[in-house]
Amino acid sequence: MNCSLSMAVDETISPPQTGRLSVFSLFFLSILGYILIGFWFPLQPQIYHPPPADIRTFAPTLLGGLLFAFLVSGLFAIHLALYRRAKDFDFGSRPLALILLGVVFFAVPLLVAYPINATDIFRYALHGRVTAVYGDNPYVNTPAEYVGDPFLPLADEWANDISPYGPLWEIVAAGLTAAGGEHLTGTILLLKGFALTCFLASTVLIWSLLPAGPSRPAHTLLWAWNPGLLMIFVLDGHNDALMILWLLAGQWLWRRGRPQAGFLVMMLAVLTKPIALLALPFFAIGILREFANGKEQVRFVAVSLIGGFLLAWLAFLPWSGSGPLLAGPANLVSRLAQEATASAGFSPSVWLYMLLGQQVPFGSIGNLSRGLFLVFVVFLIWLALRGRSPLRGVADSFLGYVAAALSFRIWYAAWPFAWLLLDAGAEKADGNSRWAGYRLRAGWWFLLLSQLSVVIYGHVRVSVLGGDQVMAHLIGVPVVFVLPWVLAALPVDRTVDDAAA
Repeated sequence: MNCSLSMAVDETISPPQTGRLSVFSLFFLSILGYILIGFWFPLQPQIYHPPPADIRTFAPTLLGGLLFAFLVSGLFAIHLALYRRAKDFDFGSRPLALILLGVVFFAVPLLVAYPINATDIFRYALHGRVTAVYGDNPYVNTPAEYVGDPFLPLADEWANDISPYGPLWEIVAAGLTAAGGEHLTGTILLLKGFALTCFLASTVLIWSLLPAGPSRPAHTLLWAWNPGLLMIFVLDGHNDALMILWLLAGQWLWRRGRPQAGFLVMMLAVLTKPIALLALPFFAIGILREFANGKEQVRFVAVSLIGGFLLAWLAFLPWSGSGPLLAGPANLVSRLAQEATASAGFSPSVWLYMLLGQQVPFGSIGNLSRGLFLVFVVFLIWLALRGRSPLRGVADSFLGYVAAALSFRIWYAAWPFAWLLLDAGAEKADGNSRWAGYRLRAGWWFLLLSQLSVVIYGHVRVSVLGGDQVMAHLIGVPVVFVLPWVLAALPVDRTVDDAAA
């Protein structure tokens, strides 16, 4: 099946042809697909059988893995068909409400499904209990210290790790965990429900940030009804939903004439997940370029520095009595540095290591990867100073990190997508809308292929490659990191419409 997004987001398509499935038919096909996920990967009773499960727990055979790949690919194909149909669909007087209602319908089966591709949600609950139940510091105390905790068997390999997340997230996790009490399923559902709420709020903000016009509902669907995002934010309940929400809310405030308040809100994203720090230089440069004089720029920088310090102090304040004042921030930085430099998994760096026959020390490859990423970020900042869109800078910085990271995680694919979408949806005065559309298509394919990577590295590696991790890397990394850019270049006269019908 040959399919691609339209060459530019604002490009129109031909009127619907007879014999094609309607928007409603495609919508209900999607619901059936998500219901199947809910039945195939039920949260209960597996949640009470540690260690944490993955997709091969529920689908252990190669056939099961291929069926999962077919199901996910089908959901993405339907999503693309829905996007193309939506350009000619009458959403009525309340299109955003209809889109949000669709998200809820898709999400309900995923809420009661097991987080098959990312079990970090159990980590959220355990670190939340460190604060809410034991009154300790998740940046000092590890889950393994609480031997009798009923959630501890789900800690798995990170039982002895302190939290790698920002203090704002730990405050949220503590509150949700306290509300869930000793009920594990209830706690996980609360965490998932919170991620869904953040996703819905992000959808509203994306709608507001996209240019008004008849194509706005279709463009919003690229975010709101995207299977990859629904699986990351609802099925897996990942806390990136809150990080992205802060960045979008800050951008919304900026575009509503409140740049200072907007940038301070963006700082909350860093206090949720520190990786959001990559986005701040590009938004800051974009804001500074709009000020009329140097005094306004100096005031913006001063308020941002002071405000950022106060926000960080307030965020870490709940644990100020559990050790030295800087123990929490210092331990968080140490944990992040260890995670960024000491772990190696599915990534281009490991692919290069495998390709070279494991003859070059991996540390040298890691240093090269980090050095190239640093140079890349400096280059992006230079482009931003010359007037390049901050949306492109944010998207590219996230994409660069994904390419340079020593260990790729599926949810990384969600980081650049909002900014790729907003960049492609914006009115282009520089004549680069075609390039923005290509980048958006690549981001869409990246979401799909990252979801399918679990089949390559799991089922295919075990059942076809005899457990050979080298071959799994040599095959899987190009599929996930290179193939999206190839597929994004497919000709636009080949669509998914007829195949989906």
